[in-house]
Amino acid sequence: MISQSWKCEGCGFVTVGLFPPEHCPRCTADRSSFQKDYEFKFPEEEIGGVIAACFKVSYGLYMISSREGEKVNGQICNTLFQVTADPPRFAVAINHDNLTHEFMEKSGVFAVSILGVNDHRIVRRFGYRSGRDFDKFKGIPVITGRTDCPVYRDAIGYIECEILTDKTVDAGTHSVFIGDLVGGKVLRDEEPMTYSYFRETKDKQ
Repeated sequence: MISQSWKCEGCGFVTVGLFPPEHCPRCTADRSSFQKDYEFKFPEEEIGGVIAACFKVSYGLYMISSREGEKVNGQICNTLFQVTADPPRFAVAINHDNLTHEFMEKSGVFAVSILGVNDHRIVRRFGYRSGRDFDKFKGIPVITGRTDCPVYRDAIGYIECEILTDKTVDAGTHSVFIGDLVGGKVLRDEEPMTYSYFRETKDKQ
């Protein structure tokens, strides 16, 4: 979704959002200390209309996981899509600052837990805090497949990919990882979660 990268001139802290925070969470400087790295290519008065149009683009909601040795992490992502059928390949965009990004770069693999319409708890657990702060998988039932990346056992299904490092694209704040499909399975029969559905129902669950 539409956002900008904001950097605190005082301490170098970087955050992503439509607007900068009221105060820097690292050095407490006020909003005026933040500078944006990118200028929108449309007038600010059009932001509301552009955002409304972007929300009409359909997104799924997934938990992306990876590993580094014995350490594992996962995050919520809505930028996953199949790019080719022969060979079967998937692309996913992950923020450079995320721990999952770091693990994917080092291990060269990732797994995708396909979430269902009742998986709001998983979205909140894996989407609202960093894996640097706590073990997201503690107490979460998981299985592992060919890549040894953890998959949410009660997801509606999963896929696994091996990253093609020569095809990774730097997209600014994110890397677009492209991977060969190496495994997957349907685990239960339920409608998949979409970003639109989550936004509409997140306060009711």
